[in-house]
Amino acid sequence: MDILPSLTQSQNVSASGSPGKSENHNKFFTDGVNSAEEFFGSNKPKTPQSSASSSETAFKSEDKSGPQYIQPKSRYSNVSFQSSVVDSKRENEDVGLPALKYSKSTTNLSPNASKSFINLSNLSVHSTSPAASASRAKLAYSRPDFSLHSNTSANSLSDVVSKAKEEEKNKEEHREEELFNFNDLLYGRAEATVIPYGGFSNPYLEFDITNQENIFEKAPWQVESSRKGNMSLNKAVNIAVEAGIMNAPKWVGTPSMPSDAVPQHVISDIAHELSDNYNCEAVFVNDITFQGHYTSFCKQILWPTFHYQIPDDPKSKAFEDHSWGHYKLLNQLVADKIVEVYKHENAFLDPNDPSNMIWIHDYHLLLVPRMIREKLPEAKIGLFLHISFPSSEVFRCFAQRKDLLEGMLGANSISFQTDEYVRHFCQTCNRSLLADISEAGVFHNGSFTLVNTIPVGINVDSLSDVLNSENVLAWRNSIRERWASKSLIVSRDKLDRLRGIKQKLLAYEKFLHDNPEYINKTVLIQICPGSVPDEDYESEVMSIVGRINSLTKDIAVSQPVILLQKNINFDQYLALQSEAELFVVSSMREGLNLTCHEFIVATTEKHSPLLLSEFTGSAPSLYCKGDGAILINPWDVKKFAELFKQSLELDPKKKLQRWKNCFDTIQKHDSKNWIKNCLKSINEAWLYEHKRNSINIIPLTKSIFEQVYHKSSDGRRIFILNLDVTSSVSSSSLEYCGDSVPSFSVNRKNVAFTEPSRLVALLNDIISDPNNHVYLVSFMKRADLDIFYKRTPNVGLIAENGGYIKFVGTNKWVSIVDEQELNKWMPQVSQLINSKVERLPGSHCEVEDCTIRFHASQSLSDDNREHCLHLLGDCIQHINEIFPDKDGVHAVLIKDIVVVQQNQLFSKALQLLIAYYQQKQKGIDPEWLVQQYKIKRVPNSSPSTPIKEAHEGPLLPSPSSKSSISLLFLSGGSTAGDEIYFDYANSLKEKGEIPEVLTISISETDMKTSATHSVAGKNELLSILSNTGMHTT
Repeated sequence: MDILPSLTQSQNVSASGSPGKSENHNKFFTDGVNSAEEFFGSNKPKTPQSSASSSETAFKSEDKSGPQYIQPKSRYSNVSFQSSVVDSKRENEDVGLPALKYSKSTTNLSPNASKSFINLSNLSVHSTSPAASASRAKLAYSRPDFSLHSNTSANSLSDVVSKAKEEEKNKEEHREEELFNFNDLLYGRAEATVIPYGGFSNPYLEFDITNQENIFEKAPWQVESSRKGNMSLNKAVNIAVEAGIMNAPKWVGTPSMPSDAVPQHVISDIAHELSDNYNCEAVFVNDITFQGHYTSFCKQILWPTFHYQIPDDPKSKAFEDHSWGHYKLLNQLVADKIVEVYKHENAFLDPNDPSNMIWIHDYHLLLVPRMIREKLPEAKIGLFLHISFPSSEVFRCFAQRKDLLEGMLGANSISFQTDEYVRHFCQTCNRSLLADISEAGVFHNGSFTLVNTIPVGINVDSLSDVLNSENVLAWRNSIRERWASKSLIVSRDKLDRLRGIKQKLLAYEKFLHDNPEYINKTVLIQICPGSVPDEDYESEVMSIVGRINSLTKDIAVSQPVILLQKNINFDQYLALQSEAELFVVSSMREGLNLTCHEFIVATTEKHSPLLLSEFTGSAPSLYCKGDGAILINPWDVKKFAELFKQSLELDPKKKLQRWKNCFDTIQKHDSKNWIKNCLKSINEAWLYEHKRNSINIIPLTKSIFEQVYHKSSDGRRIFILNLDVTSSVSSSSLEYCGDSVPSFSVNRKNVAFTEPSRLVALLNDIISDPNNHVYLVSFMKRADLDIFYKRTPNVGLIAENGGYIKFVGTNKWVSIVDEQELNKWMPQVSQLINSKVERLPGSHCEVEDCTIRFHASQSLSDDNREHCLHLLGDCIQHINEIFPDKDGVHAVLIKDIVVVQQNQLFSKALQLLIAYYQQKQKGIDPEWLVQQYKIKRVPNSSPSTPIKEAHEGPLLPSPSSKSSISLLFLSGGSTAGDEIYFDYANSLKEKGEIPEVLTISISETDMKTSATHSVAGKNELLSILSNTGMHTT
């Protein structure tokens, strides 16, 4: 089951995965003539019909000869939710706009015409004048997936329409010359005077036209496929289905149609039609909820902030109208529909079935994963974010940051376009949720979410077929004839500020000023499809275009810049890419730009270079270590201008090498591999989490332990016990009384401290067996452990959670941390934490030999909790960003304490112990262990006088027995770090390296864990281990 990525323009696919049956009639009203032919010259290709499918010809010129359609009009289409960043200046550009159009003119209409249900939009659709074209462009509606087609006869109104057509035809004959003027070529439109208009001569006609319920109650309707929305996802899914990578999915989402005006029985019929014949489950929401969700929260809050344009007016209309409430409501409705469909169709499937999953797409549905998880705890859920993810400093500006992050973490797997977005997401969770992060993902509230990078790709083979079609080849010939002696620079961007069009033009202008010989040699063709969301920005762009074009002496001969503000045929667009000497993408921020992928395939013959903004998601993969795409910083206009010249003058051999590297990358990361890797990631993440499900954990009993203990009598038994899992004891709380046993203070709210003498007594039976090797893991320093266990040489000690080890039977400590490295980071981290302590009354910093702790539990009162959590999160993120290396320093929150030490210390200590006791069995050289784990001898210490250690003899003592390990017993808590240790220990048994492995989670509550067994507390564990009644020799 898949979830539609776009809530505004959705591609409806049939059960087979192919596009819908009918051509889309979402009109982008043009001049009434084939402007592309005018643009490319008089040589019209002989094959006007493209060989590509409708899904591949995203910019194909519209056919006005077919039947016309109308859509419901949203009651809230004129409601604008504006902020000071995204200024919706054209009310008709909002989603859900009136698709029912009528022309106010001086023509007298018959009163009888008001009773007819004819296609009223014909009054404007077939008008071909430039003025009518401009008017239609402003009224272009954007969500026509479901249309109502009227075939009712109405003679009187039909006569009026015919007369209107004839009048417009006569007027058009006198305007043909205007269609070829300069402005038509430059701006993609013709100048003309505005046709005068007036009101309706019959008031009843206006009433019937605007009374849409009369139309939608009885009018026939049909489903139309849309060419807008996330087309890359639709194509990728269809190709994957055809290739057998995935089964035909069930699509769930909101239809691209206002629904308030449509009767309920019609909505029900539409829903059944979509479900039965298109494999789609529609979620119908009222118009105000859709507007609040999409137009307000998604487009004016989420979209700009995710692209580093933070709304600077918290009292904007978007907030006042409770857009967050609409966002939550629509997400909940979608989630409820998914749960309903999943229970109906997937309830009887095996949860482990690779095809049994829910895949959610993009920022419109960030809350859905958690909403589904609450009702389907065992569901397999994936989330893919197609846009960029900002840094934590930007994301924390969201008032709803916690809800958004927790909503996303309801998924088993979250995939992003680049490693940068993965890092930003993990750091944001680390900072805002105080979640623990690892290289694999995020641990939060006992659950793990896999986070990875899987960039979207294109299908090279299908695009190559279109490029080799007769239509594309014909257009290429026309382009070569039109600009025979010019070097074409091609770009395609929406006309908004995020695309960097202004910076591109400024750089091009400077390039021409610095290199005037290129004024008559180059032509920059900037294609700007769609509507213009920002008229002020459009004016700025036009001003720069005018300045650049004024550089040429004869504008009739040469135009350095051509700006096309219209959709062009996809074949024509591919032909332009194929003939371009340079392709430029200058986006300020963008998730993944697939137009540059298309260009790499299109320039197979010319091997033209690609100028690519370093702020796009495609940049890391296409950079190819400096030998692929040429990266630009759009803000550095001077360097940008220099790269124009360098790219145009690039050596052919270098051009070929750069192109080859980019092409190999695109082939490797194509759409099939994207689908395959995403599905694989979701399945792997779910399997890992499924193993940690607490339902499958077996409570450890004395009989289970004794049975395993008896089976492992023929080898060594290694016991590694971490009994500090719930303790908040700090070594700084120890108070030494003379030179004897220290007294100590314990937070008894969290744990009942077990004195060392009692602990040793309870473990005496195990310790006394020579085949058993017992190690106690503690957070305390070496000096403290030496005092506590100085009379127990048969117990091995691991201090500071893995930093230092004292092997069984010795009195020497060895270290696996680098003392020189400690001196580099500990003073810096200590200074940072002390600066936080000054701002957080009741907190304190504790510095040990290789660990620093930031204690803030006394500051976490209800009144001060938010402030305290913010400081803790800021501290954790800052430390993890300073030391990002794999073996660097890591900060994590454990029981309201920020613990900072070298990353994965206990994992290294555990691996060292296993290798140490297996060395003779596997023929491992002790010297190799010393070098591999960087083992160093460190002096023992005592609270009074330091003990001078002898340095003679081997660094590691030789094991007393040659037997291999027959049992590994590992106990720990329920933190993210413990899960890593449990996974490693369990893998030793799966690989057959150790016959018996018991991993024990000590937790008073039910938690998901990778441990094989559990106990309610450490006293229960000690009770099981004591009095085993078995002494094996």
